[in-house]
Amino acid sequence: MSDAGTQKGKSVEKGFDLDDHVLAKLPPGTKVLSIAPHGASLWVQTVRIDTRLPDGTIKIYFKKGGSGERGRMMMEGTFESETAFYSFAPKNVPKPVGWGTYKSDTNSHFYICDFQDMIEDLPDIRKFPALMARIHLDSMGKSPTGKFGFHVTTHLANIPNDNSWRDTWEEWYSAAIRRMLELEEKSRGSDPELTEISKGLLEKVIPRLLRPLQTGGREIKPCLIHSDLWPGNVMPDAETEEPIIFDSCAFWGHNEADLGTWRSPRYRLGKPYIKEYLKHIPVSAPVEDFDDRNALYAMRYNMLVSTMNKDGSLVHRQKFMSEAKKLLEKYPNGIDDFKDKMPQVAKLT
Repeated sequence: MSDAGTQKGKSVEKGFDLDDHVLAKLPPGTKVLSIAPHGASLWVQTVRIDTRLPDGTIKIYFKKGGSGERGRMMMEGTFESETAFYSFAPKNVPKPVGWGTYKSDTNSHFYICDFQDMIEDLPDIRKFPALMARIHLDSMGKSPTGKFGFHVTTHLANIPNDNSWRDTWEEWYSAAIRRMLELEEKSRGSDPELTEISKGLLEKVIPRLLRPLQTGGREIKPCLIHSDLWPGNVMPDAETEEPIIFDSCAFWGHNEADLGTWRSPRYRLGKPYIKEYLKHIPVSAPVEDFDDRNALYAMRYNMLVSTMNKDGSLVHRQKFMSEAKKLLEKYPNGIDDFKDKMPQVAKLT
């Protein structure tokens, strides 16, 4: 959801001069050859920086920046998130260089990484799911706290996530949905039907679909989640055509959460990519709940788009409300529906 749109701001840098604090992140003796706008974003300023290193090597960097406290949090979150992903997939993530605050403007902040030349096209249907499955498997169980969450705030577009550490996946996802619903209502206005549906989503649907993942002898281990895997944030490398992922909004969560964006037709990935992913990591138990869990995870992104487009139509609000109503109709008694269906786990708490 990030780095897509038209950027109207101006870069802090003038001509070929970088702010001292940005330059300090580069190797000593680096000479800046050019600075030019690159890409487009509604939320941040984005530029390409061509440099010559002391040994004569040409090195290209990508920098984005934002202002105010929100901008500072976005740059820090980007650095920490991308650093985590780079540690598991250094060949598929642009190497983070650093983040900070401009010396010339203490209200402006930046993130800088290696420049990656990419093709604006869908990622390979085999390589991309395999890459994400490998990252999920390699990171599974390696949450620094053993819990679900992340150590700093990250952003979906310019929307801050509630990344507070939680003991269970149900707790984390409930908090994330509650935050998104609050922001969506603040952006689009209140609605009595939405209030009622939100209550049912939090009190019935989420417990019914997520609590069984970690009860009745079942367990899931937190793995590193990108949480913004749409075609704008994963593209083929211009030379190798290997998938490059970027603009992550990381947290430690259930691996299937990263398949939520793939469900929506607007992101042009869909069932073929999900099917390919599941060749590498089997569906979590209860297996029969997979499609409904996927619908629940996808719902968060319709909430996000509705929140961001505060002056547009309510089509995305209507879509996630419709999806929530379907699940409420299927599970009117919440977690009790699971107990009735599976009496052997009647002691669920």
